[in-house]
Amino acid sequence: MPHGLRTPPTGRHGRLSTRLIAGVLTLMAVVLLVLGATIVELTRQDLVERLDGSLRQATGRALTFTGGDPLQERDPLDAPGQPVGILVAVMQEGEVVTASYRTGSGVPAPLPEQDVAALREAGAFAAERSERRGFADRRRSTGTEQGRLSDVVLSVGEYRVESVAKGPRGLDRVLVVGLPTATVEDTVAELVTTMTVGSLVALLTVAVAGTVVVRRALRPLEQVSAAAADVARLPLASGEVSLAEQHVPAELARPGTEVGEVGHALNCLLGNVDSALAARQQSETRLREFVADASHELRTPLAAVRGYTDMLQLTEPLTDTGRTSLARVEQQTLRMTALVEDLLLLARLDEGRPPELRNADLGELVLEALTDASAAGPDHDWSLDVPQQPVPVRADVVQLHQVLANLLSNARKHTPPGTAVTAAVRATPDGWAEASVLDEGPGIPREFQAKLFERFSRLDTSRASREGSTGLGLSIVRSVVHAHGGTVGVESRPGRTRFTVRLPLLGSA
Repeated sequence: MPHGLRTPPTGRHGRLSTRLIAGVLTLMAVVLLVLGATIVELTRQDLVERLDGSLRQATGRALTFTGGDPLQERDPLDAPGQPVGILVAVMQEGEVVTASYRTGSGVPAPLPEQDVAALREAGAFAAERSERRGFADRRRSTGTEQGRLSDVVLSVGEYRVESVAKGPRGLDRVLVVGLPTATVEDTVAELVTTMTVGSLVALLTVAVAGTVVVRRALRPLEQVSAAAADVARLPLASGEVSLAEQHVPAELARPGTEVGEVGHALNCLLGNVDSALAARQQSETRLREFVADASHELRTPLAAVRGYTDMLQLTEPLTDTGRTSLARVEQQTLRMTALVEDLLLLARLDEGRPPELRNADLGELVLEALTDASAAGPDHDWSLDVPQQPVPVRADVVQLHQVLANLLSNARKHTPPGTAVTAAVRATPDGWAEASVLDEGPGIPREFQAKLFERFSRLDTSRASREGSTGLGLSIVRSVVHAHGGTVGVESRPGRTRFTVRLPLLGSA
C-alpha cells in the first residue's frame, strides 16, 4: 500500500449511508415520540373530561334520589342509570352515615373502612358548604351546579370523586360520588401500546426501505470512491504509470448532480496528474539517456588520459614536482572513471535491464568483499561471521560484489581508524538470505537516514570522510538489491550502525 494510503476508520464516524439512515430514524423517532406523547395527553384529557361529565351526571342522579329527611331517603346507588363501579358516601354532622359502591357484577357492597379513611385523608368530605339550596333543591336543579373534584386511591381501585356539601334545616351534610378511573387508564395504556407497536413497525419499515433507497442512491458515489482508491494504489512515484484507464465512467461524471460534480472533478484531476506524470517521465527519460550517453562518451577520453599518464611516467624524465602532479592527474582520472562507471550502472538499472543471475554462495561473496576491504583499510578491526553451510542465492555476482564492496567501503571511509567492522551472513527461518555490515563508528543522524539511499546524498559533517565520495554508492546498493527482489535497510545510533541486505534464499518457498 502506498505511503499515506490508509483504510479510513469506521468505528467513530461510520459510513455515510449508515449515518444518513441513523439520522432519519433518529429524527423520525423524535417526531413519533412527540406526536405520540401529544396524542396520549390529549386523549387522556378528553377521557378525563368525559369521566368528569359522567361523574357529574351520576352525582345529579344521586342527589335526585335523596330527600331532605334522612329517614325517608333511599340509597343513591339505587338511582336509575347509576353505572357499575360507582361509589357513594354521605357524611352528616361529621359522621359517615352511608358508604357503599357497586361491584363489577352490579351488586351493591359496603365500602371497606380503610377506603372510608382514605376518603377522609384525601379531603373528600371537606367540600365547601353551600347555603343556597339543599339536597331537595338540588333534585329540582338542572345539574349545572358542580362540586369539588379530586382523585383518590382506594383498595377497590382508583376513583375520581366529586364532593357536594349542603346544609338544609341546620344539618351539615356532604355527598361524595365517585367513578373508577380504570376505563381511562386502560384506554390510555391500550393507546400507548398501539402507538408504540405502530411506531416500532414504522421505524423498522423506514430503516429497511431507507437502507435500500440510500444505498442505491449512494452507489454511484461508491463507484467514484472505488475509482479514486484504485488510483491511490498505483505506484505513482515510479512515473511509468498511465491514468487513462482509471477515469470515472462518463455516466458518473456528468455535471448537474453532486455525484456527477465529484466524478467530473476527479476526472479533471486525473487528467492533470496524468499529463504531469507523462511530462516528468519524459524529462527523466531524456535525463537518463543524457547521463548514459555522456558517461559512455566519457569512458574513451578518460581511458586516453590514463594511457597518456602511464606513458609519460614510463618514457619521459620528470622532476619530483612533475611526478607528483602526474600522480594527482592519475588519481583524479581513476576517481572520474569510477563515477562514470557508477552512472552507467545506474542507467542500466533504470532501464530495467534484468541482472545476469546464477547460483552463488552469499557467504563466499561476503568473504571476498571483506578481504578486499581489509587490504584497503588495514587500520580498521575487521571480522567475519558466516555459517559453515553455504547460503545459496540467485544473483548477478558482479553487481552483488559491488553492493557488498560499497557497504564495506562506506564503513571504512566514514569511521575513524581502529573502528571494529563486522560482516555477517545468515539464513533466516522465513526464507531470506541476510548479509549485514556492522560498524562501531559515530553513527548516522536520524534525520538523514530517510534520504540515505538517495542519489548524491552525502553527510560529511557527522561521519568524517577521509576519502572522496560520489554520493552514489548507497543508491547503487538499493537499485541492485531491488533488481534482485530483495530489500536493504539501516539501523544507526552512536556507536552502532548496521546495514542489512536481504535476498531470497535459493530453494525457499
